[in-house]
Amino acid sequence: MKRLCFLSPDINHAKVVVQDLKADGIAESHIYVIAKSGAPMQDLPDGGSEADDFLPAFERGIAMGGTAGILLGVLALTIPSAGIVVGGGAVLLAGVMGASLGGLLTGMAGAAFPNSRLLTFEKEIEAGKVLVMVDVPIDRVAHTNNLIMQFDPDVEIDGFEPPASLLPK
Repeated sequence: MKRLCFLSPDINHAKVVVQDLKADGIAESHIYVIAKSGAPMQDLPDGGSEADDFLPAFERGIAMGGTAGILLGVLALTIPSAGIVVGGGAVLLAGVMGASLGGLLTGMAGAAFPNSRLLTFEKEIEAGKVLVMVDVPIDRVAHTNNLIMQFDPDVEIDGFEPPASLLPK
């Protein structure tokens, strides 16, 4: 899959493009629309988890928390005067607990911030443009680009790998 991102000049233009994408067989669950706060989205698909920074923060938290937990577990192994007998299983447990706690806390904090992957579009969104993202199979990227360009030949379409979903769709 590849995620195509482009800016639509307004809500009405975004509605037409989204309807055309749906008519072409793209499921609504693969289309995300983000507009400035308070814009009337009506029947447009919501940006959902793509609108905030939960997933990137969650991933960073798992990595940092797991590393910190393992380091603390190894440190506990090297300090014999603590009076605590710690084995390899405890080191692993500390790593898992650190990853769990780190992922949870940083994910919750990240949900309060806009998605850091979309910072390049922030000024245009605040100016009234609408960001449309669509996940398409690699072999349909050119076809989908042509479909989008029918409505705005000068549109700039960016593409990148979509983040892995936490839950299967």
